[in-house]
Amino acid sequence: MKIKLLIVPLFFIVLYSCNNTGNVPNTDIDVARAFIKDILENNFKKAKSLVLDENINNQYFDLAKKEFESKTKEDLKKYKASDIIINELKNLNDSITIVNYSNSFKRDIRNEVKVVRVNGQWLVDLKHTFQEFNKEK
Repeated sequence: MKIKLLIVPLFFIVLYSCNNTGNVPNTDIDVARAFIKDILENNFKKAKSLVLDENINNQYFDLAKKEFESKTKEDLKKYKASDIIINELKNLNDSITIVNYSNSFKRDIRNEVKVVRVNGQWLVDLKHTFQEFNKEK
């Protein structure tokens, strides 16, 4: 009887842990896609968790968040419903990947996001994104 009482909670613990492992992106492409999708879906809390925690990155993130949130409600709905289009992947080395992407709502606008591996974890480095944006102006 005691064994049955131990098996049931153990089963639920294992089941819970298995379901949660799939939610964390762990490759460069997974992190880039998750970050982009979180932004498109206006889920900045989740997106922020994927950003390299540096002062300049935090400032760029806040700036991008304000700009995105200033869009019309209709545009925000269209962004949320859009799909990510990966145009090009550039693996600069084993710790840096540049992802050139667009979305199905604004297909003609291409953006880049840099993903870096720091202490074994892939994170978005926004400095590259904003440097590329400023070059175009």
